[in-house]
Amino acid sequence: MKGFIGKLLIIIVILLILISSISGFLVDIQWFKEVGYLNVFFTSFKAKLLIFIPSFFVFLIAIYFYAKFLAKNYLEIGGMVYDKGEIRKRNKIIFYISLAITLIISFIFTSAFWYRILEYVNGENFNINDPIFNKDIGFFVFRLPLIQAILSFLITVVLVLAIISFIFYAFERAKDGLSLIGFNFRQNPKSRFFGRQLAYFAALFLILLSGVFYIRALNLVYSPRGVAFGASYTDVHVTLPLLKVLIILCIISSFIIFFSILRGRIKPIIYTAAFIVLFIAFEGIASFVVEKIIVAPNAREKEMSYLEHNIQYTRKAFGLENIKEIDFDVKNDLTSKDIQENKNTIDNIRVTEFSQSLEVFNQIQSIRNYYRFNDVDIDRYTIDGRLRQVFISARELDNSLRDPKFQTWQNKRLFYTHGYGAVMSYTNAVTQTGLPQFIVKDIPMSGRFNVAKPQIYFGEINNDYIIINAKNNEIDYPYGSGEKETRYDGKAGIKLNPLNRLLFALAYGDFNLILSNNITSDSRIILHRDIVKRVRKIAPFLNYDEDPYLVMAGDRFYWIIDAYTVTNRFPYSEPYYGINYIRNSVKVVVDAYDGRVDFYLADKNDPIALTIGNIYKGIFKDIKDMPEELKKHLRYSEDVFLIQSTVYEKYHMKNPISFYNSEDLWSIARYKNPDGSERQVEAVYQVMKIFDDEEFLLTIPYTVAKKENMVSWLAARMDKNLGEMVLIRFPKEKAILGPQQFNSRINTDIQISSLITLLNQQGSSVILGETNIIPIKNSLLYVRPLYLKAQGGKSLPELKKVIVNYGDSIVMEDNIGLAIQKLFAAQVPTTPVEEEEDIKTLILRADDTYKKAIEAQRQGDWAGYGRYIKELENILTKLKEKSK
Repeated sequence: MKGFIGKLLIIIVILLILISSISGFLVDIQWFKEVGYLNVFFTSFKAKLLIFIPSFFVFLIAIYFYAKFLAKNYLEIGGMVYDKGEIRKRNKIIFYISLAITLIISFIFTSAFWYRILEYVNGENFNINDPIFNKDIGFFVFRLPLIQAILSFLITVVLVLAIISFIFYAFERAKDGLSLIGFNFRQNPKSRFFGRQLAYFAALFLILLSGVFYIRALNLVYSPRGVAFGASYTDVHVTLPLLKVLIILCIISSFIIFFSILRGRIKPIIYTAAFIVLFIAFEGIASFVVEKIIVAPNAREKEMSYLEHNIQYTRKAFGLENIKEIDFDVKNDLTSKDIQENKNTIDNIRVTEFSQSLEVFNQIQSIRNYYRFNDVDIDRYTIDGRLRQVFISARELDNSLRDPKFQTWQNKRLFYTHGYGAVMSYTNAVTQTGLPQFIVKDIPMSGRFNVAKPQIYFGEINNDYIIINAKNNEIDYPYGSGEKETRYDGKAGIKLNPLNRLLFALAYGDFNLILSNNITSDSRIILHRDIVKRVRKIAPFLNYDEDPYLVMAGDRFYWIIDAYTVTNRFPYSEPYYGINYIRNSVKVVVDAYDGRVDFYLADKNDPIALTIGNIYKGIFKDIKDMPEELKKHLRYSEDVFLIQSTVYEKYHMKNPISFYNSEDLWSIARYKNPDGSERQVEAVYQVMKIFDDEEFLLTIPYTVAKKENMVSWLAARMDKNLGEMVLIRFPKEKAILGPQQFNSRINTDIQISSLITLLNQQGSSVILGETNIIPIKNSLLYVRPLYLKAQGGKSLPELKKVIVNYGDSIVMEDNIGLAIQKLFAAQVPTTPVEEEEDIKTLILRADDTYKKAIEAQRQGDWAGYGRYIKELENILTKLKEKSK
């Protein structure tokens, strides 16, 4: 009986170890099935399996039989005689060693090549040929990398086997008391045997080397030599012909060396090898000499056609060839009528800032210490029949903010499982005290919009697993002195039957999953709740924008993530940030309540995205199938736009002569920091009219390189024209104010700079926001917000002034409407927004104002003290009215 129990325990332990080792794999299968992408998981798994199994047997057979062949021949040559038992024992040792080596090699081979093989088989054509070899770009992107990698792998295998043969032979020579010095391949049977092995390896190496030179010739399309990236004059007229000679030379040399080794003739081997080495050196010297003596002094004549290739293919690769250019003659002749006609544009000028708004959101709208707003997203919504630009931010759960003693397993996994709701504020309006003007706020949500499912189970902050449908209810949101409870009725989660409880406990090393009495067979575990990590786990072959954004649509919240495809293998295209091709081809939508992930193909002309779709059948949905409520909120990727705008600094020039002379080099506009350093201006999302109607745009200004005057303004369109790009060109003969010059004008305006200096000296600090440049008809408006924040404590940043520049006039007023009135004497204040301040906001303001008053008193600033006391009195009056 004891023996039986012992065996049973051993079996249980072995099973637990086995389950633990494959638990991650089993969990992944269930998770991919839950999210509806099991085909993606099995496509990758099947591909790896289909590559690993045959490669394993091929490598095993090759290594085992070659090792067995070496051992047998050397032993027989040495006259050693073994009985059958010793031979079987020797072969068994060889087999196990070969098996271990094969497992390692096959794993490395599979990991390195499985996706490249899938790309090779499924790769789409770009329908663009390179100008040198006339091959489709798809060959260079999807096929050449695999050919090159396999060739490198084969060369490594040949060299390793040759080294093993040499070591084996050197050992045999030493055992026989012979030196390696002075031997020849026909000296004795062992030398002849080694010579034959070496002959095969040398011939095979030279044939593979000819392949290396062929690949090197093809890779000239990525040559950095010359005036631009890609094959240059020297590459085409010197390097390429000489590489073709080297290819033929290596093939001929393989036969010469093979037969020379077999016949024991050393001199032909030495001469042939020396000739190859000298010819390789000659190729390098000849290319260098031609480049320095012939091309460099005459680069303008010799390199122009190749520079044209670089310009053409870089513009294609970065999606810059179809940018619509508009000449914008800056006249600054706006009238009151023009202001009226562009009222919607003016009403959407952004004067609030991301960081300041986020700080305010977290201070007055977190409600509880375990809620946090991670970031602020900008979007547009139709409000009162008009397109309005807004800030929106999700109120997410962050259990790490709790007191550590309350960070229990039950609290984190069972009770506090989700965030709740969001806040939304206007980007062009604030309250009288300079705080955000909310459109949606509070818990439960109140305001102009509402959703039936305000719970945020999937977001940007928390990736911990949670368990829903346990015996106890979840905490939904705080209510008075207690909490409202809820039970999750969505589709997310994997059922925790007894086997799954064990499986997940082993996978996550958390045996509370087994021990907890709150978990039943109807409970479900929700994994991978961080939306970016969730999406990356499903589709790691895409690149994702750094900033997912929240959308309120229908009855719930969604996250939208821009995904883009890249490569560094596009011929003749200049590399930037390690890539030379990019497309914002895929829009990813994640349901914040259910965790459902949908990939929508937005660019059907992207061969890389189409290739991914060929590999993973059904992963992409047509963008036409996206719900209209979500389509209204699609944006152009900021990451992609910034890369494109950086490339466009130089590649807006199409004329190779102008390009070569850098006659019209641009730079993304920059600011000078107070310490003298510089920073690039931010790309700005804004609603404005540049054609017929207001639309959502992503914009960035350019200045002349190393100068401050603005030359152009680039915009990516959204809404009905998603992905289109427009360039506004300003006249070269006029000096157009750039962002830094606008900033300098602020600093040199006596009234504005004096007020800024005064505000900075009274226990507060001034924060200047981002500059918005707004083209209206043939005029430009420059707008920059000014925030004021008390020093010390948790004071709130308050928008106090808006600075607007038009032509030679610059004004600073309390809001954009007053500034426009002053500039144009036009009675057209921006659309009024109902001001709402709740009791909590007023209490926080009262506390902040009181602290400012005390600080002013401490510093002897009695004027400031009186001003703050008066403000405190007004706040207390409002509190009294609201409490009635």
